This record gives sequence, structure tokens and C-alpha cells, in this order.
Amino acid sequence: MKKLLLLSIVSCAIMSLGFSQTMIKKNVHALQIGENNPMSICSYADPGNGGVDITWDFSSLEFSHAFTGYINNPVLTEQGASFQDANIELSEFDSRFYFNLTETQIEQVGYSSASGNSKIEYTSPFIKMKYPFAYGDSYSGVYIGEHFISGIKQSDIDGLYTIEADAYGTLILPGNTVYENTLRIRTEKNYENRFATIAQNVSIITYRWYNMTHRYPLLVLTEIITQTGDNEYVKQQAAYNNNAVNFIDEIFADEFVLFPNPVTSGNLILQFDALNAGILQLEIFDINGQLISSFDYNISEGGAQRCDLSDKISGYQPGSYMLVVKNGKDRITMNFTKLN
Repeated sequence: MKKLLLLSIVSCAIMSLGFSQTMIKKNVHALQIGENNPMSICSYADPGNGGVDITWDFSSLEFSHAFTGYINNPVLTEQGASFQDANIELSEFDSRFYFNLTETQIEQVGYSSASGNSKIEYTSPFIKMKYPFAYGDSYSGVYIGEHFISGIKQSDIDGLYTIEADAYGTLILPGNTVYENTLRIRTEKNYENRFATIAQNVSIITYRWYNMTHRYPLLVLTEIITQTGDNEYVKQQAAYNNNAVNFIDEIFADEFVLFPNPVTSGNLILQFDALNAGILQLEIFDINGQLISSFDYNISEGGAQRCDLSDKISGYQPGSYMLVVKNGKDRITMNFTKLN
């Protein structure tokens, strides 16, 4: 048996290896019914540079007030009756956003105010995220909708959007909370809201930072520019997540067991209890510190976990090996021996 240890010193061969980059995955990061999202509204700041190995210091953001986004099953009453494709509802403040979540993407199919008086129906939905999504990935598209107030159509909406993972690095939030290995997603939406006599042009640029294990963004910065004729209005919004956790020290509830050890029949099982859902990176090294195999293990929900490593080691020669379980900067190591 081996208890979880957050090791600050490991072999030089292991320390020289880079950490896996964060990737947006459906089972880890998608909206999930019942997993609400408490965040802190704060002052806005410049989103900083894109690129690799960036450090974003937002430790001086000023807290305003707390809020929670509620993720529920859509209640297709009067305000949601047109959103038959929706299987997720996000409720924030006085707004409800309706989404269709699949294994490969999540798209927004509608919006309504809490009262249902104001509603947008998308005939061509906006694709909010594709899965998986990593640094350097991008996509774009068009979205089309109609805006109704009290059931009466007010305007047509035609827009373009671009989503890109434009940066990764280290994020520092208020309280000097540091999140290494964070991925930044940049979303730009431009649309025209056409009324009977006027056209309104809106541009929305949003930056979101994610780590490997917290389902929702660590930080969100949004700038909305609305232009009607010669008049321009700029609104900025910001919120950070002070409820996110670093992974290793929060996900495990009990001891790891790697058995049978030594391996005599080709079977090898890693068993442990998990407190929460998440994702682990597993690596196997030989006695010389040479990486032989690297793969992910997805934890869909907390509870007893049984990770079968038998196929991973099926071609290994007899000898001593090391299993490394890690996420970001945190890791544990376990040795095992294969006899035949």
C-alpha cells in the first residue's frame, strides 16, 4: 500500500520532464447538471498576452460580490418551450442560457430572461466549445437567431464567432493563489441586431482560463462593445473562481493499492478512492528513468476507482518499473516489478 504523498523531491530523470498541458475535455470541463458554479464578481483588467509559458498576475483584482451559476435540467415551460434541443440550462442572475451538450461539443440553442419575457431562439446555434480542445486549436462559424419580447419578434440576429486556445501558462488570482498549467480560451462574437428601422452592431470578446481538473473557468474577462449609429457603449465584466482546487491534494480520499506486485500473471491494477471527478496523467518508466508509456485516466465521479494497467504492460520485459501518477506539479510514485 502507498498513501498519497505530495512529493517535492523526485528523481532527476522525472523532474526533467515537462508537465502535460491542459486540454479541455467533455467529461472534465463541460457543464454538468447539479454541479453549480460559485464565483466572485471583481474589477476588470487587461487580459494580457497570448502565447506559451505566460504568467498572468491578477492578484490585485478587487472583489465586488459573490454569485452562483446554477446548472439544471431545462424546464421547458413557457419561457423555454422553443428550446426542444436543449439538455442543459445555465441560470445566472436574471438570465437563462439553453445548451445542447453532446460528446463532441456544446452549442447554445437559446436564451431567455428569468421571467421569459425576453427570448432569443437560434436557428443556427453558436458552438460554445468543441471537445477535446488544446493550445493552438481554433474554429469559427456563423450563428443566426430571432429576438422576441412578450412573444412578438423584435429583431433578427446574424453573427460570426471565433474560438481559439491562444495561450497557456501560470495564473495568479487574488489571495496569491497560483494555478500552473492553465489554458486560456479566447472567444470573439460579432453580430448585427436588425430592428425594423435601425441596426445595432455588437462585439463581445471573452477570455477564460482553465486548469486540468476544475470543471469551470478560473477567471473570466469579458468586454462588450455596442454601436448604434454614431453612439458606442462599452461594458466590461469580470469574475474569478475562489473555490477551485489544485488537483492531487483534493481528489484522493484513501490509499493507493498497486497489485499484484510483483506481477506474475501479466495483470496489474491500480486501486484507490476518489473524492471528486477529474483526470490523472499516468506515466511508466523503466529502471533507467526512460519513459515507456504515458496515458490519461478519467475519473467520471468520486468513489472507488479501479484502473487496469494490464494492457499497458503486456509487452514489457521482466524487470523493475516506476508508475508516476500526476497532475500539474503534484505527483506520486510507486514501484513495481514484472517477473515474466
